[in-house]
Amino acid sequence: MNIDNIEDLKNLKRVTQKEIAKRLGISRTTVARAINGSEFIKEETKSKILELASKLNYEKNYIGSSLANQKEKVVHCLVAYSFNEFYTSEIIRGLNTVSKEYSIYNYNLKITATEIHSPDKQIELLKKILKEDDIDGLIITPLNRDVIYDILEPYFNKIKIISIGTRLSESIAHVGPNHIKQGAMAAGIVSNLLRDNEGLLIIDNGDDKISSGMYLEGFLERIKHTNISILGPILCGNIEDSIHTIKEMCGKYDIKGIYINRYAQEIYDIIDKNILNGKKIVTHGMAGSIKSLIKSGIISFTIMEEVFMEGYDAGKMMFEMIYKNHMTNNWKVSDSKVIFFENLSI
Repeated sequence: MNIDNIEDLKNLKRVTQKEIAKRLGISRTTVARAINGSEFIKEETKSKILELASKLNYEKNYIGSSLANQKEKVVHCLVAYSFNEFYTSEIIRGLNTVSKEYSIYNYNLKITATEIHSPDKQIELLKKILKEDDIDGLIITPLNRDVIYDILEPYFNKIKIISIGTRLSESIAHVGPNHIKQGAMAAGIVSNLLRDNEGLLIIDNGDDKISSGMYLEGFLERIKHTNISILGPILCGNIEDSIHTIKEMCGKYDIKGIYINRYAQEIYDIIDKNILNGKKIVTHGMAGSIKSLIKSGIISFTIMEEVFMEGYDAGKMMFEMIYKNHMTNNWKVSDSKVIFFENLSI
């Protein structure tokens, strides 16, 4: 029998995803995503897979896997609701995509976003979930790592736990970017945009307990190895003080570049754009306003992680841990991308 021949394949007792994948020269995972209705696949590829599956009289095996017969597995996902709505929505979209793909296996992700500045609310919610719910797994962006760790420690052998965005502990599985490296990346690019002795203003708006403190740490460690004239970091802590400081410093000194570790998009939205003209400005993350500021030339570039993939990978990793008992304490590092005008998705 020739597996590359459609007629021969149709005569098989049951056509498998592996055989469809081989025929198309793609992975079995890609075939599974298309058949399960995943959003995480190109429409053109999905159409080719579904067309061939139809020709081969492929029938989805709903009961052949022992996984599909298991009782519902409940995973609570406690993510952070940030000023950057793009971050929150993309994390949730990634989790929802996994939930949809694996819904056949009674895999239930219950997603709740808590305000990033209200760690106590997240702690209260976590205690309630652990006390009242029959929970199989927890995916969490820990807003107060030490307290969250202490609460979860008695449950380490009872439920599966993954931290996302901010690592809870080296002994616990984690999905997220290396924020220190992202800060260093920003500094490395700035160092190539500015000449020796040109002024760089650094604004420190504090540690949000997720990324901004580590952004600044990485940025400062890298930028100190340059001959750029550094002003700061100046601790501001909020949007209003940051705008006042930028105006004041740009009035006093010949500032050629600006780096802000937190609230950057809100600050650049509000501030008089004439103050920013001609300056090299770098930020982190992505949102509608950042995209507009890159298009207008105000922001030179931004460094962002694949936020959707963080949610998707965390959900998929949890599935493997619960259903296949693939235990890990590894850190799956999310990819980081540099976005500037030329590679900006319009």
